[in-house]
Amino acid sequence: MPNLLFVSIAFPPKNDPECLQTARYFKYLTKQTNWNIDVVTSQQPTLFMPTDASLEKYNKGYRQKIELKIIESKFTNYALRKIGMDKFLFPDSKMTFHWQWKKVINELDHAPSIIYSRSNPMSSAFMAMRLKQHFNCPWVMHLSDPWAISPLIKTHTKQIERSLIVEEELLKKADAVTFTSLQTMNLYAAHYHQYSTKFSVLPNVYDAEDIEVSDPILIDKLRIVYTGGLTGERNVFFLSEVLKKIGEKRPDFQKDIEFIFAGDCDRANKAFFATTMPCIKHLGILSYSQAKQLYKTAHILLVVDNPTKANEAIFFPSKLLDYFVAQKKIWAVSPELSTTRNVLQDYNHVAFKHEDIEPMAKFLLQCLEKFKEKNGSFFQASQTPTAYDASINSAKLQGLLKNLAGYFFSKI
Repeated sequence: MPNLLFVSIAFPPKNDPECLQTARYFKYLTKQTNWNIDVVTSQQPTLFMPTDASLEKYNKGYRQKIELKIIESKFTNYALRKIGMDKFLFPDSKMTFHWQWKKVINELDHAPSIIYSRSNPMSSAFMAMRLKQHFNCPWVMHLSDPWAISPLIKTHTKQIERSLIVEEELLKKADAVTFTSLQTMNLYAAHYHQYSTKFSVLPNVYDAEDIEVSDPILIDKLRIVYTGGLTGERNVFFLSEVLKKIGEKRPDFQKDIEFIFAGDCDRANKAFFATTMPCIKHLGILSYSQAKQLYKTAHILLVVDNPTKANEAIFFPSKLLDYFVAQKKIWAVSPELSTTRNVLQDYNHVAFKHEDIEPMAKFLLQCLEKFKEKNGSFFQASQTPTAYDASINSAKLQGLLKNLAGYFFSKI
């Protein structure tokens, strides 16, 4: 029976978008295989990954779980960046995780037949690379987001040069590499064409068992909900202009609409929520179960991408999968040709560019009319794209792992 070593700092019951994706893939790996699965992850507490009791149900199915203490604090991270010593935060602030690879070797009861790692954070991939070298077994590396060649990187520094060198080393030593979107895979294939035969796509997923169809609540106010982080250029400042346009036609619109935001945000976004219109509210960080309950009360679910160029909008917001489960209309603010738009093409949604102020205002006015008419079907999604079903994609991952492990050991 194969021994699978699953390496991921982002592992339940931590509350983090990547943790949810890890949880869904792990759940079906344990259900669909009879493999022995061991886990290497981080201890609680892990900075920016709070424990979520509602995710404890995913924290099972493994044979052995090794939890490593990560030495990290907000103050230390800030101080190192402030004094120009962020070179020590490599590949990220959770670097003390992969520093402990020898401890994992000493504590692991069974040598792995194959290793599977999930990043972000990238320190998970660094740990897996060390363990692959020691155990001389195949390794599948999953990159949820691009790292050294990310389109979000606008300046070239010595740190970026270092990342590029190590990223190529990771791709060279991994036996297979999976990405969340075709756009990301194509980016890597163009930049690292010599390794492109190793590449494939395993997208972010939803768990079909979580789908709960509920009738829309068409009383009180039209409710638009957003959950997730807001930082830097990913913000909702555009709402001020959109609502100003709506106010020109319906001065009293605030009595009929509300925007509910939840999740972490930076100072600029906190200032926005503190000074914006009364119809816009921010609830702070919610647990996964609280977020699911919030989705049920929504009429429209909002997703916002970074305002990048069309050919750079390759990121796959994992919240889309949570939105799919809620089966509500999605409003996307995303560049043209983005991964977000591609994922939503077979779903009940609308999509606008960040600068489409007038079209977004017209859309919300239409929504207010549909709400007034109690047209519930307008706000519901009749189907969920099966391409992002966790069960289906976990089976694909299982096939990749099985084939790779079998091929590797047949050559020894």
